[in-house]
Amino acid sequence: MDVPFDVVVWRAPGPGSFAEAAARYAELRASPLGAFDRQVAAFVRELRQTSPDPSSPTVWDEALTVGTDAVIVHVVWPQWRRVVELVSLLAAKHGLVCYEPSRQVAMS
Repeated sequence: MDVPFDVVVWRAPGPGSFAEAAARYAELRASPLGAFDRQVAAFVRELRQTSPDPSSPTVWDEALTVGTDAVIVHVVWPQWRRVVELVSLLAAKHGLVCYEPSRQVAMS
């Protein structure tokens, strides 16, 4: 996959349906940035301690949109599968929902 896409992580019970996850994603894209929720802050700290793509000079700061209780990860690296796996693993570890709009997949 050469086209950049988003993976969204937020604090909430898992979405009941694709429509609920898609609606939450649209809401997050339109909302202003805010202060970290405790679980989201822990997720972001741990995510930033990893490398999104060891072969790329790109860092997480260039690919994260952080809101009050959510993070949108803009996946732009050639090794996108590794990035998605890492984001979903850390989201689960921190009790967060992970949603991939391009594939219409929600994980919690």
